[in-house]
This record gives sequence, structure tokens and C-alpha cells, in this order.
Amino acid sequence: MTRISNSFGLALILCASVSFAADAPAPAQTAPEASLERDIQIARTLTEATRQATVAANVPLDDAQAAAFWPIYREYRTEVAKQNDRLAQLIKTYAQAYSSMTNEEAKKLSNTYLDIDQKRLDLKKKYIKKFEKVLPAALVTRAMQTEQKLDSMQQFTLARSVPLVPPAAN
Repeated sequence: MTRISNSFGLALILCASVSFAADAPAPAQTAPEASLERDIQIARTLTEATRQATVAANVPLDDAQAAAFWPIYREYRTEVAKQNDRLAQLIKTYAQAYSSMTNEEAKKLSNTYLDIDQKRLDLKKKYIKKFEKVLPAALVTRAMQTEQKLDSMQQFTLARSVPLVPPAAN
């Protein structure tokens, strides 16, 4: 088994453990908003706490490369966190409007979601260029593959908490 699959296997097991634990029935006094907030925090903590270590384990850097890469990577993650904050707020807004959502509100939520998604893509494009100035392209690709896999785990954790819009939206 390769180092990357070992690291992702461990991360996936950790994610699944947290995910399945979160699927356990919540105490009766837990409001849906509290459950949603918990899942948002789990998703953030899980990926942010393990993200840099996972990237480090899967992107072999010498000392000079590491000294150049990690400050840019942390800058990238700071920018991504801003979009993650927007997404968390969007999910909270959705949860509040869920039971009485109008078509206009649904449209606004969809457009905001697409804007967040586009800004994330724009950040990836911007930072790939920065990373390529300090690392060979293969290492940049490997770092971004690692990021994508971690993003997917984070998105799964959040997605399972967000119900579909009711079909009878006005």
C-alpha cells in the first residue's frame, strides 16, 4: 500500500467514524439547528486539524521546498476559510428558511452557493500558479489532489446534514 493510500485510508476511517457517530440519534432536546451547527464544526475541525498533516504526509518536500511552500499553503487555507465561512452561513440561512422557503429565497441560495463554488475554484487556480513558482508541477498536482480528497470528505460531512428543499416551495 502506498503512503498516500495509507494516509487517506486513515483520514477516511476518521471521517467515517465521526460521520457515523454523528448519525447516531441525537438527544430529544437537540434542536435541528444545534445538530447542523455540530456537523459544521465537525467538518471544519476534522479537515483543518488534519489537513496540513495529511498534505505533509503525501507531498514529499525537501527543506527548501517546505520553507517556500508552507507559507503559501497557509495563505491559501486562510482564503479558503473565508469561503467556508460563507458556506456555513449559507447553510444556517437555509436551515432557518427551510420550512417556509419561497422560490425567490431558493434562487438566492442557489446563486450564493454557485458564487462560493466559483470563488473556491478561482482560489485553486490562483494558488496553483503560486505553488508552481516554488514546487515542481508533479508536487503541486499531488498537493491539490490531496486537498480535493479532503474537500470531498468535508463536503460529505456537511451534505448529509442538509435536507433537500421541499418540492412545494412557493
